[in-house]
Amino acid sequence: MNNTELITTIISVILSLVSIGLGYWSKRNSKAKVYYETFIKVEEQIKKLCIDAEKNYTKGDQKKKYVISSINQFLTDQKIAIDLDTIEGIIESIIDVSNQINKSNKL
Repeated sequence: MNNTELITTIISVILSLVSIGLGYWSKRNSKAKVYYETFIKVEEQIKKLCIDAEKNYTKGDQKKKYVISSINQFLTDQKIAIDLDTIEGIIESIIDVSNQINKSNKL
């Protein structure tokens, strides 16, 4: 399994766990349900964008700028309102996991 596949797998697992938690929470609150559905849409798009960034850019800041600008465009196009701090948090967690995987592969 190469680095990109490993990173994608780990990111998918982490984001799936977050999705499960939000799914449970959404059953208890209708407003949370709307947020959960929006989060799932955004999460899927961020996964795709991170994979594209890994393939097309070499520098971390370029990857992050690409993902942020692309997800902002996606949010505008879909008329989705989601807190930018939440988006940044998802992206940062993906970057952290990716860095840890790359670090362990170098050992």
